[in-house]
Amino acid sequence: MKSYDRILFLDFDGTITSEETLEGAMRLCIDPALYAEKEAEMREGKRSLADTLHLAFGLIACERLEAIKAYVRGVPIRPGFEALLDTAASQGIPVVVISGGLKPCIDEKLAPYRDRLLDVYSVETDCGGDRIILRSPYEAEGDLMEKTRVMARYDYRKAICAGDGYTDRRMALASQVVFARDKLALLLDSQGVPYRPWQDFYDLAAFISSSR
Repeated sequence: MKSYDRILFLDFDGTITSEETLEGAMRLCIDPALYAEKEAEMREGKRSLADTLHLAFGLIACERLEAIKAYVRGVPIRPGFEALLDTAASQGIPVVVISGGLKPCIDEKLAPYRDRLLDVYSVETDCGGDRIILRSPYEAEGDLMEKTRVMARYDYRKAICAGDGYTDRRMALASQVVFARDKLALLLDSQGVPYRPWQDFYDLAAFISSSR
């Protein structure tokens, strides 16, 4: 196993993209009242996030996948992403994307940058039948993508991560430097966990350039 001094783990939905595209995909394809009901059940602890996503996408016809891809295609990448990749490369820091989002959408969105990313992990969509089935070898602990299981595949001295949502919480707690915004920042605040707030990827690039 190759050893790295520093490694950068990035979320995709709401982090690389400027909005939560997985949530947006569900809103695009599922009856709003049903979506609100299942989301409330999840927040009340009646079902896990993974169960909620399996249920939600199990209601979506496979033919809607093209509409979902078109929606994600139109969502802007957060500013500074290319600058961050350039900076990481100049510092010898590999970049790994870990997402609970849909592989067809993520692969398409990241295609222009793929040769600058060490690895990309996302959730497979099985459309062998009428409805979308989600498949992830890293499903655990109620998460469709338990991100620390991916992190454990690498040997490194220091992990830097950036995320925005509840699904990034374990990744944040397992990293030495955390860039958090939105729901993730609120969660870490409530637990007294230190992090660096950020607006765009220029903030991450500046930090990487000036620190070891």
